[in-house]
Amino acid sequence: MHRENSIPRARHPGAPPQRFGWRTDAAIVTSIVLATLTIVLVVDVASLPWWVSGTFGYPLGNPFCHEQVCGDYTDSAPLRNVFPPTFNLVLIALALSVFELVFLISSMLGTGRRLWIIVTGAVGSIALLVAPIYFYFAMPRGFPGGPGPGWFRAFAVVAFFVAATLVAFFAARHLKPIGSVPVSPS
Repeated sequence: MHRENSIPRARHPGAPPQRFGWRTDAAIVTSIVLATLTIVLVVDVASLPWWVSGTFGYPLGNPFCHEQVCGDYTDSAPLRNVFPPTFNLVLIALALSVFELVFLISSMLGTGRRLWIIVTGAVGSIALLVAPIYFYFAMPRGFPGGPGPGWFRAFAVVAFFVAATLVAFFAARHLKPIGSVPVSPS
């Protein structure tokens, strides 16, 4: 309901004013869900085995193990130079995905800057992309086995991270901070 001077009115005296249309509401909910799923997927990538050798699965964050006997890489100096730096890159991506969600919510409240959504998403995606590339090239040649499910899933999660970042950024572009929408008293 709009007046001719285009100042929105509340539907009835006790009703809260409408801030967004249904499309914007759907975009906000979608972006929050995608940002939350990104966090869950990055945790999943960190907990899956990144190298599988026979019956041993080597997860990044030892001692996370799934249905396999865990291989301990702490006894091998070449493996100690591969797993912890890779795990740190994944942790950086995880922290940045959490910050992306925080900036999305703060932009809905009108206290955050939308640009930080794209910055944290882009840097987090790059860190998550660098992790499997670094891992593959730093892994000692001749070590038995090959990349595991965590390594393969990292590439898919990078694509999901980028998509979630773009959805969050464009959804946040259309937000009006709470309290900035004029509402007539009647």
